[in-house]
Amino acid sequence: MNQNINTTAASASTQPVAGPVSNHITTIEKFLYGGGSMALAVKNVTFNMFVLLFYKQVLGLSGTLTGLAIFISVMWDAVSDLLIGSWSDRLRTRLGRRHPMLIAGTIPLGLSFVMIFNPIEAVQGTQWPLFAWLLVSVVLLRTFLTMISIPLGAMGAEITDDYAERTSIVSFRTNIGWIAGMLLPVIALPLLFVGTNDQDGRFIVENYTQYGWVCCIIVIIFCFACIRGTWRFIPRLIAVGNRHRPTPGAMGVLRDAIETFHDSNFRRLIVLDLCVGATFGITAALFMVTMTYYWEVSVGELSVLSTGSLVAAGLIFPATKYLSERWEKQTILKFAVIGFIINTPWLIVARMTDWAPENGTLFLFALLYIQGTINTFLSILCTISHHSILADIADEHELRTGRRQEGVLFAVAAFAAKFVMGFGYIFVGPFLDIIGLEATMAPGAVPESILTSIGIVIGPVMTIILVIPLWMVSRLGVSRERSREVQAALRSRQLGESAT
Repeated sequence: MNQNINTTAASASTQPVAGPVSNHITTIEKFLYGGGSMALAVKNVTFNMFVLLFYKQVLGLSGTLTGLAIFISVMWDAVSDLLIGSWSDRLRTRLGRRHPMLIAGTIPLGLSFVMIFNPIEAVQGTQWPLFAWLLVSVVLLRTFLTMISIPLGAMGAEITDDYAERTSIVSFRTNIGWIAGMLLPVIALPLLFVGTNDQDGRFIVENYTQYGWVCCIIVIIFCFACIRGTWRFIPRLIAVGNRHRPTPGAMGVLRDAIETFHDSNFRRLIVLDLCVGATFGITAALFMVTMTYYWEVSVGELSVLSTGSLVAAGLIFPATKYLSERWEKQTILKFAVIGFIINTPWLIVARMTDWAPENGTLFLFALLYIQGTINTFLSILCTISHHSILADIADEHELRTGRRQEGVLFAVAAFAAKFVMGFGYIFVGPFLDIIGLEATMAPGAVPESILTSIGIVIGPVMTIILVIPLWMVSRLGVSRERSREVQAALRSRQLGESAT
């Protein structure tokens, strides 16, 4: 690797220097920057908890068509990540590379949430027209979300080059997203999904209309707050962007994406994304179904369970600081993956072997709360470590290629994760149809064979898939020392170029 540093530094062509680097970012700036993650958090809650349930169990769209629409949107999302990531890297405006996309995507993204939960009457009660409405809605939402999430992620690697500060920035962004992901269902379920004497609030159409508007308002407010909070970094972002020489031609986007796989650390991170994305995609798509039918959790109980994310987010701030000072990033990531392997199946296995408490008991509720809190803690830890490692890989990529391409790197990583997450939805939709879960079935009245099928997928199958990421993490070659070497080589090269 040291040889690569020397040869790359010697062979790189002349590029502008970014200028003095200030690694001090105030807490309020980190908070406002992290507020941009609210958009992704709202999307995650919406898809994990409400979209599949709304269209399949409330509107009556078949699980296969619901899963197909979401799958197609995720496939498009994966492609648009690459296009928008490369476009953002190449963009040259007086507002830099990242902020124009943030500004353009904010309001359309908010309105997309309204569209999803307000299908016109002409398409309701039919299969293919309702499928088309869902497909168009989710494709638009994911496209505008990409215009927010890709520049946001790339910006985190550009506003500082400090090894520890990058972890702090990612920590703020990730934690705010997770806290938002907790607060939204905690507030929305009891306030917006109010039931009647004879009907569960999760099965009332009008409740989803209100939810869509609430999501719209939240997204617009926090995205504009993020834009305002990162405004002073535009000159630095422009300077960093000037170090990037885009690959010319229409095929430049594809060549840029292929170029990223020359880095062995990046390849291993992508394999990790594929496996973790597969497990997250399936469990996310089945989350509301599992809670409603497998564990028979009520709306009020589900709201309380969601507060476990707040507990996890509160613990993650001191835990991240403590661990990052003592462990390497890949060690933290390995710890998180091992935790997933242990925590994912145990309660499901206990139920399948008749060791778990009965549904509706306080003991079971406590176990679900503990398991969910641990899973959230590990998910946040995994995300922070992953994104921080990706920022370090962006430095290695610049050193090797002479191009600053955070947008492409984050887009390729997102492509991998979303690609397999799409298979989660295309699997879950037909899976629910095949096992026979009907819209007319009420919690507590579902045949045991259906519940067993859900349990096998959520527990043992997910655990087996997670063994592969553990192997990939063990082979990562990133460290503080390696980061210092890369940073020193980059600074040396930039000083040499400025002198010429």
